[in-house]
Amino acid sequence: MAKNCCRGQMSTEILILVGMALFLLLPVLLYAYGRANVSGEDLSTQKAEFAAHRLASLADSVGYLGGASAVIDEIEIPPYVNSVTVNGRDIVIDMDSASGKKQIVAGSAFNLNQTGFERITKSGTYFIEVRALSITNAGGAQVGLSLK
Repeated sequence: MAKNCCRGQMSTEILILVGMALFLLLPVLLYAYGRANVSGEDLSTQKAEFAAHRLASLADSVGYLGGASAVIDEIEIPPYVNSVTVNGRDIVIDMDSASGKKQIVAGSAFNLNQTGFERITKSGTYFIEVRALSITNAGGAQVGLSLK
């Protein structure tokens, strides 16, 4: 009978030790989970910045070449992006973040026109054509960005 008593006591002690270890480990697991979400958001922000600056750089290249020059490029739109718009010479990407709304802006040397950007509603890969359009009376070239 004494032998069964010792086995029961060992089982209880092991359960208590495992419970204490889990109790101490739980805050570390919660912290790691929170950091993983923030890291994903930071990665999305960096991808959006890259996409905006890539489009602005292509618009500058095509604008300086002039004529009938055009480039089709593959741009990755990350999660948390709400919209991609063009305002004058700026490419604006609106995103959600834990701290609120974010805007990523990349500027170009040329006036930009957009076509089809309202169809960018979710994350994914999009093909965008960057084309030199014309030279205006003011002497400035225009570059068109259209979603393919």
